[in-house]
Amino acid sequence: MTMYDKLQAIAKRENIIAGVGNAEPFYALRERLRYTAVPFTAYSIEERTEPSVTMPAVKSLVAVGSSYNVIYDSIDDGKYRGNISSGAVGKDYHRVIKEKLEIIKNELLEDHSTMIFSDTGPLADREVAVRCGLGTVGKNLSVINRDIGSMFFIGYMLTDVEYEKWDAPIANKDEDVCTGCGKCIGSCPGNAFDNGTFRYEKCISYITQKKGVLSYEESKALGIQIYGCDVCQRVCPKNTGYKRAYSEYAYPNIEELLNMSDKEFKRIYKPTAAGWRGRRTLQRNALIALGNMKADREDIIKRFAEDSREDIRAAAEYALKCIKER
Repeated sequence: MTMYDKLQAIAKRENIIAGVGNAEPFYALRERLRYTAVPFTAYSIEERTEPSVTMPAVKSLVAVGSSYNVIYDSIDDGKYRGNISSGAVGKDYHRVIKEKLEIIKNELLEDHSTMIFSDTGPLADREVAVRCGLGTVGKNLSVINRDIGSMFFIGYMLTDVEYEKWDAPIANKDEDVCTGCGKCIGSCPGNAFDNGTFRYEKCISYITQKKGVLSYEESKALGIQIYGCDVCQRVCPKNTGYKRAYSEYAYPNIEELLNMSDKEFKRIYKPTAAGWRGRRTLQRNALIALGNMKADREDIIKRFAEDSREDIRAAAEYALKCIKER
């Protein structure tokens, strides 16, 4: 059995997808990045596009994907609840993906040099995934895999191993992957897709994570999202093979979140992907969600309207204005 075959056997056993690609620079991405801002990253264009900058001895890239295509059952208990993206419910996916890559490293590449990343690494995860044959890019810029759709976490590994086989990037022929239906673009609550260009600053997932005071338009577009957004992927015809599950944390109790101590927040949210931005940002979003629901909880909101932190105070003022207009 070749090393490539062993990789695929491990992937099947671990319920992930995996592929291998060459370690050449990402020339096309380099040109795009000269004119495109990327949020939440401080890496240079060279670091983002040239694997050898991070690992001089690199010969191959290994990409893996783990599905999070789950719909959580709604909770109807009379309490005001927000929404958290499916990908941010449960154990932090950064840890999950790294654990899968560690398994591959320990079973297959123990005697070789490797570097493992998930989301926070220098290279663009989606570009690595496409090169390694995990899928092709859809209209909403998500990578779509023929078998599991687009709702999967991506991680990758740089290694000094030169595999016997590289996966060729998938061509989107005969609507085999992205159908081109455009549902993702038409359903985007922030209208982030503008004539074929993605404007990240209008993406709801980005807005839930950015710090500071949100504008009226951003607050209105946020709806009841506390963290992340799945809309453009949830409507994709390639993501109909979802699983159902239950988790109270998919629909957080807003009153509990607003009253939560820092210690409680670290216990409940820090182990998840939603915890990285901290309690303050999620509480800001929770106040805005109460306003968009026109919730009858002025008693709670007024406490925050006098908060010393500008972003929290502005969110409370927005919520009170919405409730007054109901």
